[in-house]
Amino acid sequence: MTGLFFHRAIVRRRLLFFVLFLGFLAYWGARTSKSEDYTNVFYVSNNGSDDNSGSANEPFASLERARDAIRSERLQGKEGVFSVMIAPGEYVRAVPFELGSNDSHTRYIGVKGETTLSAGREINGWKLATPDQKKAFPNSEAEIWRAELPVVDGQLIFFEQMYVNDRRAVRSRFPNEGFLRPASVWEEFPLNAPNRPSNKPSTPQEIRAKEGDLDELHLADVPVEELRYAQFVVHHHWDTTRRILLGYNKESNALKAQGSPMKPHNPWRDTSLYYLENLRSSFDEPGEWFYAGTEGCVYYRPKADERIENVKFVAPISGVNRMLIISGTSVSSNESKTTKDIGFENIKFAYSDAPRRESVMKESELDESIVGDISQPGPSQFEPAQSAFFTTAVISVDDSEGITFQDCEIAHVGEYGLWFKNCDDCVAKNTNFIDLGAGAVRVGGGKLDRRNKIENCLMTQGGRFFASATAVWIGQNTEEIAILHNDINDFYYTGVSVGWVWGYNGGHAFRNRIEFNRISKIGQGHLSDMGGVYTLGTSTGTRVCNNVIFDVSSYAYGGWGLYPDEGSEGILFENNLVYDTTDGSFHQHYGKDNIVRNNILARSKNNPANVGNQPHQLAITRVEDHLSDTFESNIIYWKEGIALGYNADKAKAIYTKNLWFNACGEATFSGKTHEEWVKETGKDVDGIVADPMFVDPDSNDFRLKPGSPAEKIGFIPFDYSQAGIVK
Repeated sequence: MTGLFFHRAIVRRRLLFFVLFLGFLAYWGARTSKSEDYTNVFYVSNNGSDDNSGSANEPFASLERARDAIRSERLQGKEGVFSVMIAPGEYVRAVPFELGSNDSHTRYIGVKGETTLSAGREINGWKLATPDQKKAFPNSEAEIWRAELPVVDGQLIFFEQMYVNDRRAVRSRFPNEGFLRPASVWEEFPLNAPNRPSNKPSTPQEIRAKEGDLDELHLADVPVEELRYAQFVVHHHWDTTRRILLGYNKESNALKAQGSPMKPHNPWRDTSLYYLENLRSSFDEPGEWFYAGTEGCVYYRPKADERIENVKFVAPISGVNRMLIISGTSVSSNESKTTKDIGFENIKFAYSDAPRRESVMKESELDESIVGDISQPGPSQFEPAQSAFFTTAVISVDDSEGITFQDCEIAHVGEYGLWFKNCDDCVAKNTNFIDLGAGAVRVGGGKLDRRNKIENCLMTQGGRFFASATAVWIGQNTEEIAILHNDINDFYYTGVSVGWVWGYNGGHAFRNRIEFNRISKIGQGHLSDMGGVYTLGTSTGTRVCNNVIFDVSSYAYGGWGLYPDEGSEGILFENNLVYDTTDGSFHQHYGKDNIVRNNILARSKNNPANVGNQPHQLAITRVEDHLSDTFESNIIYWKEGIALGYNADKAKAIYTKNLWFNACGEATFSGKTHEEWVKETGKDVDGIVADPMFVDPDSNDFRLKPGSPAEKIGFIPFDYSQAGIVK
């Protein structure tokens, strides 16, 4: 009976595959009526063979074989667009798929929701942990699962991220929710030490905990060989730092570490936030996992609805942080060429790693007995970098033109999702970026990027490993980059960052468009000094328009909606709805010739960390000789605090035809009424203080009722429901 059952199971699987494959052929048959030429077609299937012809009936098994077949056809003189049809299934990759200039004019097309390229490895062999195996854990009476870790190439596999039924599981964390704040921080050479070495790559460092904060972890009892798999993460303003836990000093209540010296402009502070990961004593909540390196196994605490027989566990294959590399340099020569016209459609890219960098580990100067061979996978450290700058992307496109991603998905990845660099006319459209170790998209950072477009994409659940990552990063040397109609939410740092040149230093980020995006749930109290949209440097002709930005919050200061930072210049902020931010709907550190026009800026509130400070709505920090901003025909609405913060009343700025309203009291401007402020400064002579008559602001309905006094200031109503993804 067992053999018969097994035989029937095989027949059923083969029948299912046959049905899916027939559907696959029918789907692509229907596409041939479109304008695209699908006559030059090869097929790839998990049930194929690279010894096959690549036809529909004899598909290849690998993308590389299909790529090479197309190259061969072209060498024989065949022209036109080639297509690779990828059948349903999960294609596990341990190395990136690489394309060069001799792969231009090609389409790679899967079946939506069915075709996945994966850099993940399933963790199998789960069993109930025995009472003896559980006894060192808290809540040891609860159910715990255990799996032996495989050995690959003579080494126990290592990972710092794991997914349970497509959910990023929490690695044993303390505290389970929120963060701790240090009593103090220490490193061998203090920041203000006159003899602080300028070229020393590393230094001992400590987080000294507040009394009682770490007691329940019993760190003094943890063997040193197990501590090497534990880490602590520090959030300090706009940066995060990860450190391997080298030891614990019970007398000073100190977590010991070693790494690069702190940056004087953004060190760890006693106001910083920190948490610990992968301690046996913090493995106490359903949904958590614990990497037991000393035992060669991994533990998991199931949630109430999970059963050991129907849960899929996936960990990234060690070291695979890039799955697709498109480069303008030909594979067959060293001659620099541009790669053109390659498309990807209906393909999911999933489960990539965030491996430790050998260079970072080398500079940390940690003992080999702790970290092992630093060229091999193992516990990681990372140094602070705004926007997690030194990470890469699971899809890297360099020196290319016309590369497109349509109806794809990038999910459960360790670093960024997609990076266009030195590219023109590249597009990601209708593509989902979900559960990201860093951010979703990067554009630029090289010689010059022009006319690349990110449109109608969902970007959510970001910064899960590198909290300081930006959802969308647009670097310097960019022109006419368009970020349009995207839904960006659930990140711990900035939503969209543009420019990346500090000060008036010849930045080059011209005529970029950040328009019709819905940006929300940014910061979430994890970091500080951020914005829904954050700009830097000269950005002449850049438009930040028709966006809806809300729920931006920091842990210390600066959860701003619109944030032109150092040297922001030549930017138009128009028709944006910004509400429920901390420390201001609009804040300019310093900049030049920016226009803030026809926006609704509502309900900015104070950060609880800023004890004694009044919340404000608009702010300019630096007073400069040139014109900083023109504020024209905006509606500013609030319920607590004052209208202007920092030096907004002293800076050289034009205020004209603005409507101001404090729904819970008098509208004040540097301690004055609007009339007194206008008389003293000569600003906003045509402005008014009046109820704008929103339909229902408490329910976030900021449409204007008929007869609104906003008409008097020339405010032009805009349809903010158009922001976000267009269905």
